[in-house]
Amino acid sequence: MTQHPRLPDLLPAAELSLCLSRAFLAPQASVTLAEAQGPLLEDLQSLAEALPTLTCERLETLSRALAALTDSQELMLGYSRLFLTPPAPAPLNLGVYLDGALMGQSVQSMLALYRRHCLERDPTFRELPDHLALNLQWLAWVYSEAMEAHKAGTAANATLTDAATMLHDFTLPALAGVRRKLALATHDATTLPWRLLIELTHDQLVQDLAQLKAVLPAHRAIRSPERNEAMLGMRAFEASQAPREALACRSCGDTFQSDPVLAEMRSRLAAAGVSTEHLAVCPRCQGRADADPSLKQPEAGRKAWQR
Repeated sequence: MTQHPRLPDLLPAAELSLCLSRAFLAPQASVTLAEAQGPLLEDLQSLAEALPTLTCERLETLSRALAALTDSQELMLGYSRLFLTPPAPAPLNLGVYLDGALMGQSVQSMLALYRRHCLERDPTFRELPDHLALNLQWLAWVYSEAMEAHKAGTAANATLTDAATMLHDFTLPALAGVRRKLALATHDATTLPWRLLIELTHDQLVQDLAQLKAVLPAHRAIRSPERNEAMLGMRAFEASQAPREALACRSCGDTFQSDPVLAEMRSRLAAAGVSTEHLAVCPRCQGRADADPSLKQPEAGRKAWQR
């Protein structure tokens, strides 16, 4: 049995992950500006003493950014401009930044980690399984699981290793891609709160990983040569100047805009004289065809912000 007497209290980090998860599910959760200005900020402030990333300066900057918005529509407009409106500058599907495509090998590996900790399907969850919000919920779940095991005096090594692997191999490398894309996107008052929340998420997860590595000295998450090649390929796709296109989905018939990855793939295949018809599938139908996009979300969280 492996004990970790130096294991830090991961529950505040778990609670922050749940708060951020709800924020990044804003359209589905119908988050209002009043909620963001009130319960969200209040919960962040209540966690500040336990989490050094939640500095007074950071919280005040976020408060001012939210106060600059006039209504919930502006809050959702900023979210949509960054994460939703085709071609979205910075979609929150982590696998896009890891594999250069939707539902690649990274997502399958993430799903395996989800299922190892009994995260179940939830048919009401309509995003793909690599959405940042679901990834944050999984981390919260696993942090709580590790703390419960530690409190009970049972081994938590496997759980901690899974959390460290998720952060090192998937979440943080993908967030690096999100941040690169955000740096290139148009800046305005409506997008500022979301940029600040992404930066907070990144900084906290870096801290989480450092804490986990401190109690897992043997943990060596080394990216495979195939992953290195995929990351290099993704950066090339991100820099693509291929024209975006309005396409009709061959599955459902809806019109959708090609994202940078799809545009580059179509451009390369067309240049090689290969048909691109099979690529005209919208993100929603790709999720239905290729994945288990709905996973049951943990029901823990802050009493004010999580509902």
